Amino acid sequence: MATDEAQISNHRFIPLSPSKARDWIAALPLTDPGETTRRIFHGLVDLNRRALPAMARLQISEMLRPAVDVALEALQRHLEARAFPLTLKSQKIFELTQSLMLEFAGSYQVAALDMMTKKEGNKKALQLAIYRALDFMGKVLLLTYSVYVRTRETLWHDIHHLYLLAVENGVEKIALRDAAPGAPTIETRYTQMNLLALAKPYCLRQGEVARLVQYFTQYTHLVTIARETSGEQVGAYVHAAILNSDEPAVMMLASDLPHSPTVRVLNLSALVAQMDAHIRELEAKGVPAMMLQDGLSRNLAKRVIYHLTAVQNRSYNRFPKNAQIGMVTRMPDVLSVIRRAQKTEVSEDAEAEDMLFNVFMASDYEDEGEARKAVIQRVAEDEGACIQTWRVMNTSVGGYGLRWEGKEVSGARVGEIVALRDFGDDSSVWMIGVIKWMEFVATKGLCCGVELLSTKIMEVSVLQVLNRQVTQKMPVEGLMLPSIEGVRPDPALILPAYIFQASDEIRLEFAEREERVRLVLLDECLGAFAYFRFTTLADKTLEEDEDDFTSLWQSL
Repeated sequence: MATDEAQISNHRFIPLSPSKARDWIAALPLTDPGETTRRIFHGLVDLNRRALPAMARLQISEMLRPAVDVALEALQRHLEARAFPLTLKSQKIFELTQSLMLEFAGSYQVAALDMMTKKEGNKKALQLAIYRALDFMGKVLLLTYSVYVRTRETLWHDIHHLYLLAVENGVEKIALRDAAPGAPTIETRYTQMNLLALAKPYCLRQGEVARLVQYFTQYTHLVTIARETSGEQVGAYVHAAILNSDEPAVMMLASDLPHSPTVRVLNLSALVAQMDAHIRELEAKGVPAMMLQDGLSRNLAKRVIYHLTAVQNRSYNRFPKNAQIGMVTRMPDVLSVIRRAQKTEVSEDAEAEDMLFNVFMASDYEDEGEARKAVIQRVAEDEGACIQTWRVMNTSVGGYGLRWEGKEVSGARVGEIVALRDFGDDSSVWMIGVIKWMEFVATKGLCCGVELLSTKIMEVSVLQVLNRQVTQKMPVEGLMLPSIEGVRPDPALILPAYIFQASDEIRLEFAEREERVRLVLLDECLGAFAYFRFTTLADKTLEEDEDDFTSLWQSL
């Protein structure tokens, strides 16, 4: 028994001697990912709190790195991030993965700091320690952004501090022999991390963060870092990192740039030009908007350029609010609740009033408002739609800030079209919006921002595409949004993505009549659906198709 306990204790702690640590690592049961991960994690937690020479710590960390990579790969295979907030199991896997990455980054960080304070090692060792620490912190950023989780406090402070340490010792631009692909130097890796933050990762759709990282890895060499502006910035704005802050690089007015040795300006002009050329090339080739080329689609490239170059001031004041609102996600469910609402309006609410009376009499509700909410829920269930209740944090003319209080996963996705209805207002109607960002905050839960598109909606059916053959079975259901003065000058169509394209001539049915329209402009950036402007086409008569004597017939 005592022998077993001693064996467990030996497995739990990494020896402080590099030679004994090598034996400890060799004894890891790599075929058992769970046990391997447990030993590595507990070993790192203990190692990072022990005092040992910086070079010994660096040597042990380097020997441990292949095993850490195996453990992280096994963890990430089990991290399911298809719905948000993460399930309880996935949340625990995420937290363990993040903690393991941070502990391992911490081992290199402690080694680097000890080299500086205790004058141990040399520049080559310092460069290696800083690079590895930054590399694993970059992996933490990729992980957290991919699942819309807010980054830990002090993480960006540590990233900036390590980069500044490299600059002060003149090792930030020296290529490392065993560097990560596409990031040969400390400065390159640091640049990639800031680029990802500048691209507004919480506004990206699921899976896009990883694709964007791959693209940036290919073209980071186009970005330069300097202490001052070069005059090539985007208008009056610059992308700058404040190295004594806990925030990533941001876009700010050049006139607001602090005059400090801890400021670094990133010049993205060449990168933006490359992305613009990428878009033009794909358009010239006729490549569909969502098709990947060099790991980047035209659709994603346009949105990233917007995030990197557009000054995004709040258009409307936000007002705090504490209320509930019903949300329906997924195009089919949105269509079903809109369809039901329009049927109710046509029947002058008679059916709804009957249902309200029956629900109110059959159940114990405190007031008519609670009964109305039950009716809305029942109607949605009859139509196959799922209404989820969200908490309103704030509201503005442009939309809502919402928070998910449920234990289960929500249907929210960035770029998803949604229908909203205020349960607290008896006269409320279904509104159409799009989820623009999501972020999971430990103290609040999953939060999202919904941009309101319209409070007036009409269901439409596309009966036929007139100018080309499509494989999609018709009719296809969609929505028509009316024009709004100062916001939307012309009516718009919302249709399922990837079926229709600009210049298509289609036959529409809405409000018990048919129209022929041409789709003239597709907004590829608004959401994960097709948002078209259109023009109405005059009907061609049979005579015009048969000959060109139309004007003559009228004069005879």
